[in-house]
Amino acid sequence: MSDDIKLDQENDQETSEELKLQSRRKFAKSGIAGGAVLMSLLSRPALAKGGRGGNDAKCTGSILASIDAGTSLHDFDPRQCRFGCTPGFWCYGQGPDIKAWEWIVQNTNITGPNMQFVDLFGVEPAKTPELIAENFPNGTTLNDIICMPDGEGPAFIKQSARHAIAAVLNAHILGTFYAQQPNYSADNIINMYLTAYALWNPEDPESGDALAVVHETFASLNEWRDCPLDNNIDNYFYHQGNPLI
Repeated sequence: MSDDIKLDQENDQETSEELKLQSRRKFAKSGIAGGAVLMSLLSRPALAKGGRGGNDAKCTGSILASIDAGTSLHDFDPRQCRFGCTPGFWCYGQGPDIKAWEWIVQNTNITGPNMQFVDLFGVEPAKTPELIAENFPNGTTLNDIICMPDGEGPAFIKQSARHAIAAVLNAHILGTFYAQQPNYSADNIINMYLTAYALWNPEDPESGDALAVVHETFASLNEWRDCPLDNNIDNYFYHQGNPLI
């Protein structure tokens, strides 16, 4: 009896994995607003898992700055250094994020943490007033969403929006130090989110798998290493202008 149960569980797991793969294929081949980029990006298994951890000693801001200035004695490619900042970091008013938000406002078309989600992405974070009220009861500004605590409801709706916001902010300020390829520009990240959003039909629960893949992908990047941003005016990322893009 126990062997039968175990076999059923294994079969269920295999079925679940196959459904996820089918969803990824459908998503990547969609051809909607960035599908070509998605085909290459979402096929990379390394994106499936992230992990916080200590930063490599060679990837400090001072060393990156010296490489940028041409005065470093280090001979490694600085694009080996890759960082991420989580939605929690970008929740405004909690300390180190303040200087980072100042940089964003001064150097991008993002007006600040109180900018509406729809003004950045062109769509509301959910497709019906009922879903917005259920999943975003405190509002739909960038800060309302990235500061949300965990709660009930479809996680893919909330988490894909939270991590998409953080991904756009990270892409702007970290440049190629956010991801090791230029396809993760802020515009491409928005297109990736919109591609998944377009595939989502609130009446078809399985259609949300595409947004779940987006959440997984962006979370992997946002949670990579420790966030290198702080409130130090001399922080490399507040001055370097993303020279490697």
